[in-house]
Amino acid sequence: MKKILVISWFYPPINSSEGLVTFKLLNNSQFEYDVFTQKNVTSWSYGDNMEFKNQANVRSVFAKSKDISIWKEEAFQYFRENRDQYDCVMTRSMPQESHEVGIRIKKEFPEVKWIASFGDPVKNNPYQHIDCSLFCYFSLKNKINHDKGLSFKLSPKRILKTIYWDLRHRFSLKFRKQLAEIEDTTMALADKIIFNNESQQKYMSPSQSVLDKSVIIRHSYDESMYDNLKSAGRPDGDRKLRFVFIGQLNCIRTAYPLLSAIKELKESMDDLPQRAEFVFYGDMSDGDLVYIMRNSLLDVVRVEKPISYLESLQAMVDADWLINIDGNIGLVTDENIFFAGKIADYFGAGRSIMSISMQKGDVNEVLRKAGELVLSFSANEIKQYLYLIIYQGYEVHPDREYIRTFESKNVAKAFDEKVIGELYGR
Repeated sequence: MKKILVISWFYPPINSSEGLVTFKLLNNSQFEYDVFTQKNVTSWSYGDNMEFKNQANVRSVFAKSKDISIWKEEAFQYFRENRDQYDCVMTRSMPQESHEVGIRIKKEFPEVKWIASFGDPVKNNPYQHIDCSLFCYFSLKNKINHDKGLSFKLSPKRILKTIYWDLRHRFSLKFRKQLAEIEDTTMALADKIIFNNESQQKYMSPSQSVLDKSVIIRHSYDESMYDNLKSAGRPDGDRKLRFVFIGQLNCIRTAYPLLSAIKELKESMDDLPQRAEFVFYGDMSDGDLVYIMRNSLLDVVRVEKPISYLESLQAMVDADWLINIDGNIGLVTDENIFFAGKIADYFGAGRSIMSISMQKGDVNEVLRKAGELVLSFSANEIKQYLYLIIYQGYEVHPDREYIRTFESKNVAKAFDEKVIGELYGR
Protein backbone atom coordinates (compact mmCIF):
# COMPACT_ATOMS: atom_id res chain seq x y z
CA MET A 1 0.00 0.00 0.00
CA LYS A 2 1.27 3.47 -0.92
CA LYS A 3 1.22 6.58 1.25
CA ILE A 4 -1.99 8.59 1.59
CA LEU A 5 -1.99 12.25 0.59
CA VAL A 6 -3.97 14.42 3.00
CA ILE A 7 -5.07 17.83 1.73
CA SER A 8 -5.79 20.17 4.64
CA TRP A 9 -5.56 23.97 4.69
CA PHE A 10 -5.17 23.82 8.49
CA TYR A 11 -2.41 21.81 10.15
CA PRO A 12 0.31 22.55 12.72
CA PRO A 13 1.94 24.98 13.29
CA ILE A 14 -1.40 26.71 12.56
CA ASN A 15 -3.53 26.42 15.69
CA SER A 16 -7.05 25.46 14.57
CA SER A 17 -9.62 22.88 15.55
CA GLU A 18 -9.57 21.15 12.15
CA GLY A 19 -5.77 21.04 12.07
CA LEU A 20 -5.60 19.59 15.58
CA VAL A 21 -8.18 16.93 14.83
CA THR A 22 -6.23 15.93 11.71
CA PHE A 23 -2.88 15.95 13.51
CA LYS A 24 -4.04 13.69 16.32
CA LEU A 25 -5.73 11.27 13.93
CA LEU A 26 -2.83 10.85 11.50
CA ASN A 27 -0.07 10.67 14.09
CA ASN A 28 -1.79 7.82 15.89
CA SER A 29 -2.62 5.86 12.75
CA GLN A 30 -0.61 2.84 11.57
CA PHE A 31 -0.46 4.09 7.96
CA GLU A 32 1.82 6.62 6.25
CA TYR A 33 0.72 10.11 5.22
CA ASP A 34 1.93 13.23 3.47
CA VAL A 35 -0.03 16.33 4.46
CA PHE A 36 -0.26 19.10 1.87
CA THR A 37 -0.99 22.24 3.91
CA GLN A 38 0.25 25.79 4.51
CA LYS A 39 1.76 27.86 7.33
CA ASN A 40 1.37 31.39 6.02
CA VAL A 41 -2.26 32.24 6.78
CA THR A 42 -3.80 32.23 10.27
CA SER A 43 -7.31 33.49 9.46
CA TRP A 44 -10.04 31.42 11.15
CA SER A 45 -7.43 30.03 13.55
CA TYR A 46 -5.77 30.83 16.88
CA GLY A 47 -2.43 31.75 15.32
CA ASP A 48 0.70 29.86 14.31
CA ASN A 49 1.68 28.77 17.81
CA MET A 50 1.38 25.01 17.66
CA GLU A 51 4.88 23.60 17.22
CA PHE A 52 4.11 19.89 17.22
CA LYS A 53 6.38 17.40 15.54
CA ASN A 54 4.96 14.70 13.33
CA GLN A 55 5.57 11.06 14.09
CA ALA A 56 7.68 9.07 11.62
CA ASN A 57 4.58 8.06 9.63
CA VAL A 58 3.58 11.64 8.79
CA ARG A 59 5.32 14.28 6.66
CA SER A 60 4.15 17.87 6.14
CA VAL A 61 4.40 19.52 2.73
CA PHE A 62 3.94 23.28 2.92
CA ALA A 63 2.59 25.33 0.03
CA LYS A 64 4.22 28.61 -0.96
CA SER A 65 1.07 30.60 -1.57
CA LYS A 66 -0.84 32.81 0.86
CA ASP A 67 -3.91 32.81 -1.38
CA ILE A 68 -6.25 29.86 -0.97
CA SER A 69 -7.27 29.83 -4.64
CA ILE A 70 -3.62 29.49 -5.63
CA TRP A 71 -3.14 26.94 -2.83
CA LYS A 72 -5.83 24.78 -4.44
CA GLU A 73 -3.90 24.78 -7.70
CA GLU A 74 -0.63 24.03 -5.89
CA ALA A 75 -2.25 21.07 -4.12
CA PHE A 76 -3.63 19.64 -7.35
CA GLN A 77 -0.36 20.07 -9.23
CA TYR A 78 1.55 18.50 -6.33
CA PHE A 79 -0.61 15.39 -6.60
CA ARG A 80 -0.30 15.27 -10.37
CA GLU A 81 3.50 15.56 -10.24
CA ASN A 82 3.77 12.91 -7.51
CA ARG A 83 0.97 10.65 -8.72
CA ASP A 84 3.10 7.47 -8.49
CA GLN A 85 3.51 7.91 -4.72
CA TYR A 86 -0.19 7.84 -3.82
CA ASP A 87 -3.26 5.75 -4.55
CA CYS A 88 -5.50 7.45 -1.98
CA VAL A 89 -6.23 11.05 -0.97
CA MET A 90 -8.08 12.44 2.04
CA THR A 91 -9.48 15.98 1.97
CA ARG A 92 -10.34 17.80 5.19
CA SER A 93 -12.98 20.50 5.51
CA MET A 94 -13.16 23.22 6.74
CA PRO A 95 -12.50 25.03 4.48
CA GLN A 96 -14.42 23.58 1.54
CA GLU A 97 -11.56 24.35 -0.86
CA SER A 98 -9.90 21.10 0.21
CA HIS A 99 -12.82 19.17 -1.27
CA GLU A 100 -12.55 21.17 -4.49
CA VAL A 101 -9.05 19.73 -4.86
CA GLY A 102 -10.43 16.26 -4.20
CA ILE A 103 -13.06 16.70 -6.92
CA ARG A 104 -10.40 17.65 -9.48
CA ILE A 105 -8.22 14.71 -8.52
CA LYS A 106 -11.09 12.22 -8.62
CA LYS A 107 -12.30 13.45 -12.02
CA GLU A 108 -8.85 13.24 -13.60
CA PHE A 109 -7.74 10.09 -11.77
CA PRO A 110 -10.95 8.11 -11.08
CA GLU A 111 -8.97 5.06 -9.93
CA VAL A 112 -7.62 7.01 -6.93
CA LYS A 113 -9.49 6.34 -3.69
CA TRP A 114 -10.93 9.47 -2.09
CA ILE A 115 -11.82 10.02 1.58
CA ALA A 116 -13.74 13.26 2.27
CA SER A 117 -13.97 14.47 5.87
CA PHE A 118 -16.56 17.05 6.92
CA GLY A 119 -16.04 19.02 10.13
CA ASP A 120 -19.18 21.12 9.50
CA PRO A 121 -21.76 21.32 6.70
CA VAL A 122 -20.54 23.10 3.59
CA LYS A 123 -23.99 23.92 2.28
CA ASN A 124 -26.92 24.57 4.61
CA ASN A 125 -24.77 25.43 7.60
CA PRO A 126 -27.39 26.39 10.22
CA TYR A 127 -25.44 29.51 11.13
CA GLN A 128 -25.79 30.87 7.58
CA HIS A 129 -29.54 30.40 7.71
CA ILE A 130 -29.90 32.08 11.10
CA ASP A 131 -27.64 35.06 10.39
CA CYS A 132 -29.12 35.41 6.88
CA SER A 133 -25.66 35.85 5.36
CA LEU A 134 -26.57 33.67 2.36
CA PHE A 135 -30.36 33.49 2.60
CA CYS A 136 -33.07 36.14 2.69
CA TYR A 137 -34.92 36.24 6.02
CA PHE A 138 -38.21 35.78 4.18
CA SER A 139 -37.10 33.12 1.69
CA LEU A 140 -38.62 29.64 1.78
CA LYS A 141 -35.10 28.37 1.09
CA ASN A 142 -34.08 29.71 4.48
CA LYS A 143 -34.51 26.82 6.91
CA ILE A 144 -35.71 29.13 9.68
CA ASN A 145 -39.01 29.19 7.74
CA HIS A 146 -39.37 25.43 7.33
CA ASP A 147 -42.42 25.23 9.62
CA LYS A 148 -44.23 28.40 8.51
CA GLY A 149 -47.88 28.17 7.50
CA LEU A 150 -49.52 28.50 4.08
CA SER A 151 -50.39 32.18 4.56
CA PHE A 152 -46.70 33.01 5.04
CA LYS A 153 -45.68 30.95 2.03
CA LEU A 154 -48.26 32.58 -0.26
CA SER A 155 -47.79 36.12 1.01
CA PRO A 156 -47.15 38.52 -1.94
CA LYS A 157 -45.19 40.83 0.39
CA ARG A 158 -42.91 37.94 1.41
CA ILE A 159 -42.34 36.98 -2.23
CA LEU A 160 -41.49 40.54 -3.25
CA LYS A 161 -39.09 40.98 -0.34
CA THR A 162 -37.32 37.75 -1.30
CA ILE A 163 -37.01 38.82 -4.94
CA TYR A 164 -35.66 42.23 -3.88
CA TRP A 165 -33.10 40.61 -1.55
CA ASP A 166 -31.98 38.20 -4.27
CA LEU A 167 -31.47 41.08 -6.71
CA ARG A 168 -29.34 42.97 -4.20
CA HIS A 169 -27.31 39.95 -3.07
CA ARG A 170 -26.21 38.29 -6.28
CA PHE A 171 -22.84 37.37 -4.78
CA SER A 172 -24.55 35.53 -1.91
CA LEU A 173 -26.68 33.56 -4.36
CA LYS A 174 -23.62 32.67 -6.44
CA PHE A 175 -21.62 31.64 -3.37
CA ARG A 176 -24.54 29.60 -2.02
CA LYS A 177 -24.78 27.74 -5.34
CA GLN A 178 -21.03 27.15 -5.30
CA LEU A 179 -21.13 25.67 -1.78
CA ALA A 180 -24.00 23.37 -2.74
CA GLU A 181 -22.14 22.16 -5.82
CA ILE A 182 -19.00 21.41 -3.79
CA GLU A 183 -20.86 19.40 -1.14
CA ASP A 184 -23.13 17.56 -3.58
CA THR A 185 -20.26 16.60 -5.90
CA THR A 186 -18.11 15.51 -2.98
CA MET A 187 -20.90 13.33 -1.63
CA ALA A 188 -21.35 11.74 -5.06
CA LEU A 189 -17.70 11.11 -5.97
CA ALA A 190 -15.97 10.32 -2.66
CA ASP A 191 -15.41 6.66 -1.84
CA LYS A 192 -15.63 7.25 1.91
CA ILE A 193 -17.21 10.15 3.79
CA ILE A 194 -16.31 11.00 7.38
CA PHE A 195 -18.66 12.73 9.82
CA ASN A 196 -17.83 13.43 13.46
CA ASN A 197 -21.23 12.65 14.96
CA GLU A 198 -24.49 10.93 14.09
CA SER A 199 -26.64 14.09 14.13
CA GLN A 200 -24.32 15.70 11.59
CA GLN A 201 -24.44 12.53 9.49
CA LYS A 202 -28.24 12.54 9.49
CA TYR A 203 -28.47 16.27 8.76
CA MET A 204 -26.03 16.18 5.83
CA SER A 205 -26.76 12.83 4.16
CA PRO A 206 -29.06 13.33 1.13
CA SER A 207 -29.53 9.64 0.32
CA GLN A 208 -29.07 6.08 1.51
CA SER A 209 -26.06 5.69 -0.80
CA VAL A 210 -24.25 8.46 1.08
CA LEU A 211 -25.20 6.93 4.42
CA ASP A 212 -23.86 3.57 3.26
CA LYS A 213 -20.39 4.93 2.48
CA SER A 214 -20.17 7.29 5.47
CA VAL A 215 -18.41 6.60 8.78
CA ILE A 216 -18.51 8.31 12.18
CA ILE A 217 -14.99 9.17 13.39
CA ARG A 218 -15.06 11.13 16.63
CA HIS A 219 -12.77 13.96 17.62
CA SER A 220 -10.12 12.80 20.05
CA TYR A 221 -7.68 13.82 22.78
CA ASP A 222 -4.04 12.75 22.86
CA GLU A 223 -3.12 11.46 26.30
CA SER A 224 0.57 12.16 25.76
CA MET A 225 -0.08 15.90 25.44
CA TYR A 226 -1.07 16.05 29.10
CA ASP A 227 1.99 14.18 30.42
CA ASN A 228 3.92 17.28 31.50
CA LEU A 229 0.90 19.26 32.64
CA LYS A 230 0.20 19.56 36.33
CA SER A 231 -2.30 21.77 38.05
CA ALA A 232 -0.56 25.00 39.00
CA GLY A 233 -2.51 25.08 42.22
CA ARG A 234 -3.97 28.20 43.82
CA PRO A 235 -2.50 30.86 46.10
CA ASP A 236 -3.00 30.23 49.79
CA GLY A 237 -6.51 31.17 50.79
CA ASP A 238 -7.89 31.02 47.24
CA ARG A 239 -10.69 28.48 47.41
CA LYS A 240 -12.68 29.78 44.48
CA LEU A 241 -14.17 27.28 42.11
CA ARG A 242 -12.78 28.01 38.67
CA PHE A 243 -15.07 27.61 35.65
CA VAL A 244 -13.22 27.84 32.32
CA PHE A 245 -14.44 28.27 28.75
CA ILE A 246 -11.99 28.02 25.83
CA GLY A 247 -12.93 28.90 22.26
CA GLN A 248 -14.79 31.30 20.01
CA LEU A 249 -18.12 32.89 20.89
CA ASN A 250 -20.33 35.05 18.68
CA CYS A 251 -23.85 36.42 18.41
CA ILE A 252 -25.36 32.96 17.86
CA ARG A 253 -22.96 30.92 19.95
CA THR A 254 -23.33 33.32 22.83
CA ALA A 255 -22.49 33.22 26.53
CA TYR A 256 -25.60 35.27 27.33
CA PRO A 257 -27.58 32.47 29.09
CA LEU A 258 -24.59 31.73 31.34
CA LEU A 259 -23.84 35.41 32.00
CA SER A 260 -27.49 36.03 32.82
CA ALA A 261 -27.42 33.11 35.27
CA ILE A 262 -24.24 34.47 36.91
CA LYS A 263 -25.86 37.92 37.23
CA GLU A 264 -28.97 36.50 38.90
CA LEU A 265 -26.93 34.28 41.22
CA LYS A 266 -24.72 37.20 42.22
CA GLU A 267 -27.78 39.32 43.03
CA SER A 268 -29.03 36.67 45.45
CA MET A 269 -25.64 35.56 46.82
CA ASP A 270 -23.40 38.49 47.77
CA ASP A 271 -20.35 36.30 48.35
CA LEU A 272 -20.30 34.79 44.83
CA PRO A 273 -17.09 36.67 43.84
CA GLN A 274 -15.32 35.06 46.81
CA ARG A 275 -16.57 31.59 45.93
CA ALA A 276 -16.24 31.30 42.14
CA GLU A 277 -14.66 32.78 39.03
CA PHE A 278 -15.56 32.30 35.38
CA VAL A 279 -12.70 32.63 32.89
CA PHE A 280 -13.25 32.92 29.13
CA TYR A 281 -10.26 32.40 26.83
CA GLY A 282 -10.97 33.57 23.29
CA ASP A 283 -13.12 36.01 21.37
CA MET A 284 -16.56 37.02 22.62
CA SER A 285 -19.32 39.04 20.97
CA ASP A 286 -19.56 42.74 21.74
CA GLY A 287 -23.02 42.13 23.16
CA ASP A 288 -21.67 39.70 25.75
CA LEU A 289 -18.81 42.05 26.64
CA VAL A 290 -21.21 44.95 27.13
CA TYR A 291 -23.47 42.75 29.28
CA ILE A 292 -20.53 41.92 31.56
CA MET A 293 -19.66 45.60 31.96
CA ARG A 294 -23.20 46.92 32.44
CA ASN A 295 -24.03 44.33 35.07
CA SER A 296 -20.77 44.76 37.03
CA LEU A 297 -19.67 41.16 36.61
CA LEU A 298 -15.93 41.84 36.32
CA ASP A 299 -15.38 40.68 39.89
CA VAL A 300 -16.58 37.20 38.96
CA VAL A 301 -16.08 37.02 35.17
CA ARG A 302 -12.70 37.34 33.46
CA VAL A 303 -12.25 37.55 29.68
CA GLU A 304 -8.79 36.68 28.33
CA LYS A 305 -7.31 36.73 24.82
CA PRO A 306 -7.01 33.50 22.80
CA ILE A 307 -4.15 31.30 23.97
CA SER A 308 -1.96 28.65 22.35
CA TYR A 309 -3.10 25.06 22.27
CA LEU A 310 -0.70 23.88 24.98
CA GLU A 311 -1.66 26.86 27.14
CA SER A 312 -5.30 25.90 26.65
CA LEU A 313 -4.58 22.37 27.87
CA GLN A 314 -2.89 23.85 30.93
CA ALA A 315 -5.90 26.09 31.55
CA MET A 316 -8.14 23.02 31.33
CA VAL A 317 -6.07 21.11 33.86
CA ASP A 318 -6.11 24.11 36.22
CA ALA A 319 -9.92 24.37 36.10
CA ASP A 320 -12.48 22.81 38.40
CA TRP A 321 -15.21 22.87 35.75
CA LEU A 322 -14.90 23.19 31.99
CA ILE A 323 -17.69 24.92 30.10
CA ASN A 324 -18.91 24.12 26.61
CA ILE A 325 -21.37 26.46 24.92
CA ASP A 326 -23.10 25.50 21.67
CA GLY A 327 -25.06 27.80 19.41
CA ASN A 328 -28.84 27.61 19.64
CA ILE A 329 -29.72 26.43 16.13
CA GLY A 330 -33.24 25.32 17.02
CA LEU A 331 -34.74 27.57 14.32
CA VAL A 332 -33.11 25.32 11.70
CA THR A 333 -32.91 21.84 13.20
CA ASP A 334 -34.17 20.04 16.28
CA GLU A 335 -30.74 18.60 17.06
CA ASN A 336 -27.30 19.97 17.82
CA ILE A 337 -25.30 18.79 14.80
CA PHE A 338 -21.93 20.19 15.90
CA PHE A 339 -19.13 18.47 17.82
CA ALA A 340 -16.74 21.09 19.18
CA GLY A 341 -13.21 19.69 19.02
CA LYS A 342 -12.44 21.06 22.48
CA ILE A 343 -14.93 18.67 24.07
CA ALA A 344 -12.50 15.83 23.36
CA ASP A 345 -9.68 17.89 24.88
CA TYR A 346 -11.90 18.55 27.91
CA PHE A 347 -12.26 14.77 28.24
CA GLY A 348 -8.48 14.44 28.22
CA ALA A 349 -8.06 17.04 30.96
CA GLY A 350 -10.14 14.91 33.30
CA ARG A 351 -12.18 17.79 34.71
CA SER A 352 -15.94 18.05 35.16
CA ILE A 353 -17.79 19.43 32.13
CA MET A 354 -20.84 21.67 32.03
CA SER A 355 -22.30 21.89 28.52
CA ILE A 356 -24.93 24.48 27.60
CA SER A 357 -26.65 23.22 24.51
CA MET A 358 -29.80 21.97 22.84
CA GLN A 359 -31.39 19.00 24.51
CA LYS A 360 -31.26 16.78 21.43
CA GLY A 361 -28.15 15.79 19.53
CA ASP A 362 -25.66 12.97 19.35
CA VAL A 363 -22.84 14.92 21.03
CA ASN A 364 -25.13 15.85 23.91
CA GLU A 365 -25.90 12.17 24.37
CA VAL A 366 -22.15 11.47 24.32
CA LEU A 367 -21.67 13.97 27.17
CA ARG A 368 -24.52 12.47 29.16
CA LYS A 369 -23.15 8.97 28.63
CA ALA A 370 -19.77 10.23 29.83
CA GLY A 371 -21.43 11.34 33.05
CA GLU A 372 -21.11 15.08 32.39
CA LEU A 373 -23.67 17.84 32.95
CA VAL A 374 -25.76 18.95 29.94
CA LEU A 375 -27.99 21.99 30.48
CA SER A 376 -30.43 23.89 28.27
CA PHE A 377 -30.17 27.56 27.30
CA SER A 378 -32.42 28.46 30.25
CA ALA A 379 -30.65 30.97 32.51
CA ASN A 380 -32.83 29.79 35.39
CA GLU A 381 -31.73 26.17 35.00
CA ILE A 382 -28.07 27.20 34.70
CA LYS A 383 -28.40 29.38 37.80
CA GLN A 384 -29.87 26.50 39.81
CA TYR A 385 -27.01 24.18 38.91
CA LEU A 386 -24.40 26.86 39.58
CA TYR A 387 -25.90 27.28 43.03
CA LEU A 388 -25.80 23.53 43.63
CA ILE A 389 -22.17 23.30 42.46
CA ILE A 390 -20.84 26.38 44.27
CA TYR A 391 -22.86 26.27 47.47
CA GLN A 392 -23.99 22.66 47.84
CA GLY A 393 -20.97 20.75 46.53
CA TYR A 394 -22.80 19.15 43.59
CA GLU A 395 -20.49 16.89 41.56
CA VAL A 396 -20.64 14.77 38.44
CA HIS A 397 -19.00 11.37 38.17
CA PRO A 398 -17.41 10.99 34.73
CA ASP A 399 -17.24 7.51 33.22
CA ARG A 400 -13.50 7.32 32.56
CA GLU A 401 -13.75 3.97 30.80
CA TYR A 402 -16.19 5.40 28.25
CA ILE A 403 -14.17 8.60 27.92
CA ARG A 404 -11.07 6.57 27.03
CA THR A 405 -12.77 5.56 23.78
CA PHE A 406 -12.06 9.16 22.67
CA GLU A 407 -8.31 8.82 23.22
CA SER A 408 -6.45 9.38 19.94
CA LYS A 409 -5.02 5.87 19.72
CA ASN A 410 -8.50 4.36 20.02
CA VAL A 411 -10.07 6.78 17.53
CA ALA A 412 -7.19 6.25 15.06
CA LYS A 413 -7.65 2.50 15.39
CA ALA A 414 -11.33 2.91 14.46
CA PHE A 415 -10.28 5.09 11.51
CA ASP A 416 -7.73 2.52 10.33
CA GLU A 417 -10.31 -0.26 10.46
CA LYS A 418 -13.53 1.45 9.31
CA VAL A 419 -12.07 3.78 6.69
CA ILE A 420 -8.69 2.60 5.41
CA GLY A 421 -9.36 -1.06 6.13
CA GLU A 422 -12.68 -1.10 4.27
CA LEU A 423 -11.28 0.88 1.33
CA TYR A 424 -8.48 -1.64 0.85
CA GLY A 425 -10.49 -4.73 1.81
CA ARG A 426 -8.44 -5.49 4.90
